[in-house]
Amino acid sequence: MTWLEVQITTTNEAEEAVAQAFYDAGAGGVAIESQSDVYSVWDDPAVNLVDESLYERPTDVSVIRGYFPDGDRAEEKIREILIKISKLPAFGLDPGSGELSVQEIEEEDWANSWKKYFVPTKVSKDMIVVPSWENYTPETGETVIDMDPGMAFGTGTHETTKLCVQAIEDYLRPQDTVIDVGCGTGILSIVAAKEGAGKVIGVDFDPVAIKTAGENSVKNGTDDVIELYEGNLLDSVDPELRADMVVANILAQAIVTLTPEVTNVLKEGGIFISSGIITEFLPDVLDALEQESFEILEERPLGEWHAVIAKKL
Repeated sequence: MTWLEVQITTTNEAEEAVAQAFYDAGAGGVAIESQSDVYSVWDDPAVNLVDESLYERPTDVSVIRGYFPDGDRAEEKIREILIKISKLPAFGLDPGSGELSVQEIEEEDWANSWKKYFVPTKVSKDMIVVPSWENYTPETGETVIDMDPGMAFGTGTHETTKLCVQAIEDYLRPQDTVIDVGCGTGILSIVAAKEGAGKVIGVDFDPVAIKTAGENSVKNGTDDVIELYEGNLLDSVDPELRADMVVANILAQAIVTLTPEVTNVLKEGGIFISSGIITEFLPDVLDALEQESFEILEERPLGEWHAVIAKKL
C-alpha cells in the first residue's frame, strides 16, 4: 500500500498542537522529530544516532510527519491541517515556518523508518525510556521503561513528560492512588507504578492510546496496578474515588478546565502535577489553581515548558 507522508516544519512549542491537527484529520500515524530532543542526547554514550544531519537544524525546530492513504481525500485533509495551524497564534502558539512537503512512501518503509528517531533516553536520574525494539543493558540503579508508542502520544523524550516523571519521583509515596489524565502511551502511569503506587488509573479520550497504554503496561509488568479507561478528562473516573495524586500532561487550556474536577477527586493534602504549559499560559494555570484553593508548591521550567506541583488544602 502507498501512503502520503505529509511533513510540516514548526516550533517546539507548537509541535503537540500540530501533531494533534494531524490526528484530527485522520492520520494513520504521526511522528514528531523535536530538535531539542536531538541536542539533548548529543553527548549521551547510550545513544547512537546515525543521521548526523539532524544536528544541522536550529534548536527551536520540530518536524511533524503524518501518514495518509494515497488518494483517500488526502488533499482535503492537508488543507484541514493547514487551516488549524493558521489558527494557533490565537492560542499563543507560534507555528514557525509551517513549511509543507509531501511525498509518496511505501507502507513497509513508513512502518519502520520513524523508529530511528526514538532512542534510549534518560528522563530522570534513575529512569530511562527504551524503545521495545532496542537491546539495552541497564546500568546499576537504572529503572527501564520498555516503551512502544505505536500511534499514541508519549515516548518520554519531550520536556513536559520529563518534568512529570521527575515530579512523580519526588512526590509519590508508597501505595498512593494516582490518576493519570491524558495517559497517551501510558508512560506516566507506568512510572508511577514502578515508583510504588498502589493503584494507577489512566484515562484518555483516544481509544488508540488506551490500547497502546495497555500493551505497554503488560510489557513493563505493571498491568496488575494500572487500570485504563477511555473518556474525556475525568468523566470516566468513579466519582467516589479519592486519589493521593493526579498527573495531567496536557495543554494549559485543558488544565484550567480540569482543575475544578481535580478538587473533587483529590484527597486533602493530595498532589496535583500539571504539565504541558507554555510560559504565556502559566499565569492562567496558576490562577485556576489558586481559585480552587490549591497551594502552589513548585513551578518547574524546562526549555519552553513548565510543570506546576500543587497541594490541595
